[in-house]
Amino acid sequence: MTQKGVIIAGLSSSSGKTLTTLGLLRAFSQNNIDVSAAKTGPDYIDPGFHHAACGKPSVNLDGFAMQADLMRHLASCQGGELLIIEGVMGLYDGGDGSAVALASHLGLPVILVLDCRGQSETTAHIAAALKDRLARDGITLAGVILNRLSTTRHGDIIKQACQKLDIIVFGQLPHHQGIDMPSRHLGLVQALDLDARGALDSVLDQSAQMMHDHADLSAIQSCAQPVKPASSQQEAIAPPGQRIAVAYDAAFGFAYPHLIEAWRRQGAEISLFSPLADETPRNDADFIYLPGGYPELHLEKITQAGSFKSALIAAAENKTPIYGECGGFMVLGKGIINSQGEYIPMLGLLDLVTSFEAPKRVLGYRRLRQINHAFPFWPEMMRGHEFHFTNAVEAKGQPLFQAADRHGHDLGIAGLVKGTVAGSYHHIIAGSE
Repeated sequence: MTQKGVIIAGLSSSSGKTLTTLGLLRAFSQNNIDVSAAKTGPDYIDPGFHHAACGKPSVNLDGFAMQADLMRHLASCQGGELLIIEGVMGLYDGGDGSAVALASHLGLPVILVLDCRGQSETTAHIAAALKDRLARDGITLAGVILNRLSTTRHGDIIKQACQKLDIIVFGQLPHHQGIDMPSRHLGLVQALDLDARGALDSVLDQSAQMMHDHADLSAIQSCAQPVKPASSQQEAIAPPGQRIAVAYDAAFGFAYPHLIEAWRRQGAEISLFSPLADETPRNDADFIYLPGGYPELHLEKITQAGSFKSALIAAAENKTPIYGECGGFMVLGKGIINSQGEYIPMLGLLDLVTSFEAPKRVLGYRRLRQINHAFPFWPEMMRGHEFHFTNAVEAKGQPLFQAADRHGHDLGIAGLVKGTVAGSYHHIIAGSE
């Protein structure tokens, strides 16, 4: 069970939360502190880096999709002496799914990473105002980490202003241009991508060295507080089968660890297989799960994976439940049209064709209600999120969900069901009452 935790938050995206979190995770690990990690809200990318930094799987904690007791249970299950949770976007961004909402649910203090470019004493006054505002909600601003400082003198000016306003400064980080994360497909880069290039450990080690050199690690550890205990042990979703086969590789890497581990804790057997390596799900699997990912980057390999394709088609004929979400949903369809307009045939288990020809970002939390309980292996009510650039140019058959946004505004029908095969663009996070 985790003993204590702290949330690393910022005022916006690109404030430096991720590199700060990674640096702290790797630095504490190097100091033989038993540290674990979590991420605020829906995110597949950052938890992969967290895992690489500290050697333990990270978990998503989502105040919109999860009940408070579920978040407390998952946080406690991370184990270790210290839990470091990375925030999302700005401190208050995301409503129920924000970093500040999570701090309230878990009873944890916040360390604010402040991008100091273009300002000096103003930084201290922003921190002081936020400290007072958070205190009114019963949340502690433990202190700040000053980021992207132009000079030592720049940092000292801000630190002196912070001290006058009773703001603790845990670190003064110089501009770290050399270790910024590169961007790639859809603006995102995965830990696996950097590892394949031999660059992952370099980024993590340089981030850790920055923390050793410019942050007070002992003070950061000392400010952590115990996670609020859960009043009951909840799990996100009951296992959809006893023997669950999960596709997992560079094309299908977006499975939430908290779901997989919840199924394990509830007694299900989990096996992994790689479609890109032309592997097949175990013969006795009674549920097959194709998570999202980047199948569009590996279409040629998927089309050549004859054993994988034959096994999925046979499983569908044998009425084995198969579920695909986002990228997995696309692969279950008849074909994918790439950005050049070329049609690439897929499994054909759903009457679906998706296209990259006119990309448009779709992003947001979703409330999902099954239509006529069409796929009984999932709860009737669920919460999740949507993030994709493709669109369905053909989608025929029985819809799976009636969807709404996080505020409950109707978004129409979504997903498809055909026999025991189903899927949608939505990434499921947890069941909902």
